[in-house]
Amino acid sequence: MKKIIYLFILITNFGFGQSGLIEIKIKDSIRMKPINFEYNVQISESKFNRYDENGAIGKDSAKIKMQEKYKELELFLENKNYKIRPLNNSEFQIHDFAGFWKLGFAVELNTSKQLEKLTTELKMLDYITGSVGVIEYGDTELDEKRLFSKILEKANKKAQMIASLTGQKLGKIIEVREGKEVDNISINIKDVYLSALQNKNWDVNKNIIFGQEWKTVVIKFSTE
Repeated sequence: MKKIIYLFILITNFGFGQSGLIEIKIKDSIRMKPINFEYNVQISESKFNRYDENGAIGKDSAKIKMQEKYKELELFLENKNYKIRPLNNSEFQIHDFAGFWKLGFAVELNTSKQLEKLTTELKMLDYITGSVGVIEYGDTELDEKRLFSKILEKANKKAQMIASLTGQKLGKIIEVREGKEVDNISINIKDVYLSALQNKNWDVNKNIIFGQEWKTVVIKFSTE
């Protein structure tokens, strides 16, 4: 009986020794150039809030002043020849006051230089806030292919190193598995908000805005 058990252990160890695997987990990203994006210019609510003697906000007076500034902002952007759209479409408002505090415009842009020019021009207006809105990228399939190629190259180098250190010979890739969607979302601490659009984040470097696509991938290699 003992001989049978020893023989079973020997065969099992021999099998794993001759045919094993190495599993690598890689998280990486690529930069993507936007083909166009929007910059949301919004009337700042805090600039127009006024409290009465009872501590209540005078909404009617604030609304009138904000609507005046809304028209002023629209004329300002049109005179600069920007293509704009209202952030709030009045045709879809059920009540007059609904969505009022998001009064403003989305400005369509194509380059980082246009964004730099716009923000410089808007600095003369002290009643607005601004933020990057919807970003559109070009060939997303090509971007994904670039990212996978980068990840597979890094995984292969790491697996080769591990195989060499453990006295194994690296074989073929036997499994590729993408991580969970939450693994592909990162937090931009500088701006203190979560920026995610189809797993694509954006950042600014040297006044150039660019997109980032993240993926976490697990790759299994056979070994001998």
